[in-house]
Amino acid sequence: MKFRFAFGIALAMCLLFQTPNFCAAEEGAASPRPVGAVTVNGGPGGMSVPTGKFIGVLNYRYAEKDNWYHYSVACDGADREAVSHTMVTKFRYGIAPGWDVRTATPFASTEARLDGECDNYIGGIGDTMIVLRHQFMAQKKGAPVSLAWDLGVNTPTGEVGEGKIGSGAWGGMAGLGATYMFGSHRIDGDVNYLVYTEGAHDTRKGDRFRANAHYAYAVNSLLDLGVEANYEWLQENRREGKGLNNDIKTLYVGPKFNLKFKEYGMTFGGALLGAAYRESQKQTLTEDWRMEFKLVKVF
Repeated sequence: MKFRFAFGIALAMCLLFQTPNFCAAEEGAASPRPVGAVTVNGGPGGMSVPTGKFIGVLNYRYAEKDNWYHYSVACDGADREAVSHTMVTKFRYGIAPGWDVRTATPFASTEARLDGECDNYIGGIGDTMIVLRHQFMAQKKGAPVSLAWDLGVNTPTGEVGEGKIGSGAWGGMAGLGATYMFGSHRIDGDVNYLVYTEGAHDTRKGDRFRANAHYAYAVNSLLDLGVEANYEWLQENRREGKGLNNDIKTLYVGPKFNLKFKEYGMTFGGALLGAAYRESQKQTLTEDWRMEFKLVKVF
């Protein structure tokens, strides 16, 4: 309930920025264009970074895990909850027309409480993902849709050990994204698949599959409204060749907004995603809602 209240306040504040000059476009003026996804998992669709442009991004996700699920059914469990904060720092640089490089480094902090007392803590800096992206079709060049592929390397830069989130493993990622823009509307979709080598503690992380969808409408030159969906499948980890029965599938969907400050080269967005589907191989603590924010600066 408090997530929905907070998101409603955020949207109300956005709408306060509107004026008649924003809402009524001048005759002959181009339609305002929406920007991309807000969420941590959300991808750039089929877009690329212009040559010579450097972009810094900070993503943040807040979640309260207080519901037990086994397979796709809610179940009873210990009186336990976990509060999770996830921040991801991302950098992007356009190296040539249609080509850019991207990095993403997470920092996470999750505190679990049992009967109100601190029971467990997991946190620290995670592995850095380095991605090469190529846009091979672009609407602005006459193509019906913008398309791009990704090739990435997971580098074992994260902290490894008890209570840490680093894997100690290398990994390879491949992905594909698409964007279709018409008037003040934008539709994005992307998929990617990540595999790992064996990492710390003789453990091999399971493959990860992500599929994301995003729709946005530019209300005016300042404000976008839309919806996002994030699907993620984390396959079970294996230790010394034995499966750990921790396969998880999730789908989160919800509304989003973006505030665009073109004169400063900045964008600030927020999203509130609700759980549409959850499936876990063993009894797992999950969240009903995720609150996410994103700050972008173009240099």
